[in-house]
Amino acid sequence: MSGDRNKQRSMSTLLDVDDLRVTFPTRTGLIEAVRGVSFSLGRERLGIVGESGSGKSQTGRAIMGLTPPQAEVTAGKLAFDGIDLLAASPRDRRSLRGKRIAMILQDPKYSLDPVMSIGRQIVETLRTHEKVGKAEARDRALAMLEAVQIRDPTRVFGLHPHEVSGGMGQRAMIAMMLIAGPEMMIADEPTSALDVTVQLDVLNILDKLVSERGMGLIFISHDLRLVSSFCDRVIVMYAGKVVEQIKASELRDAQHPYTRGLLNCMPRIGFERHPLPVLDRKPEWAA
Repeated sequence: MSGDRNKQRSMSTLLDVDDLRVTFPTRTGLIEAVRGVSFSLGRERLGIVGESGSGKSQTGRAIMGLTPPQAEVTAGKLAFDGIDLLAASPRDRRSLRGKRIAMILQDPKYSLDPVMSIGRQIVETLRTHEKVGKAEARDRALAMLEAVQIRDPTRVFGLHPHEVSGGMGQRAMIAMMLIAGPEMMIADEPTSALDVTVQLDVLNILDKLVSERGMGLIFISHDLRLVSSFCDRVIVMYAGKVVEQIKASELRDAQHPYTRGLLNCMPRIGFERHPLPVLDRKPEWAA
């Protein structure tokens, strides 16, 4: 019976996105950054991959309600756990952010407040969403720093962002996003500024948290190899549109020429491929 409940839990839908569009006004006209994106997310790891400018980060920001005010966000449906995100008031969206939906941005140097200690920022996030005392908030913040594999959480608690490495800053950012126990997380290029060994540490932390807490994770990246090895499903975006959705285990059987082109551009161990193939973009892909 417990196995059936776990299976049902993993299949439950957290997020429904249908025909999501994000448009920015410019001096020369409207720019459609996201064009008709549709997908659903359960308690799983969903990868969104694409080159720079493909609309993957704007998709995540639109879900979070972090799109700049001059942009227009529309959708046939944009719902989290049955809540219509487009119809929700700014106050309701703020109460969801951090508490039930969290987002890890790609560079902690620009995401963390430089004049506040790391511990104070984590405590502030927790106390914004829960009525807890200072002592309990500090204890939970230290426990969360330890959960993201920071060796000396008490020392790091009192440090400022410029006093820690990129990898430790990213772990602190993950701790801050997880402290209120969100049900869904959007990770926007969380490992792009890290070296390979630290990348693996961060991915292991995310993987453990998703499996233990039953969270839904949207993992945004330009690294197709990383996404295919870490995620359960993959969405491939090009020019603001979804061109392919596929199981990560079946990525090698992708049908769209853009996805095939990305796969062919990756180096392969044991094969002499110099120079690497260049992606030959077709106008019809962006139509």
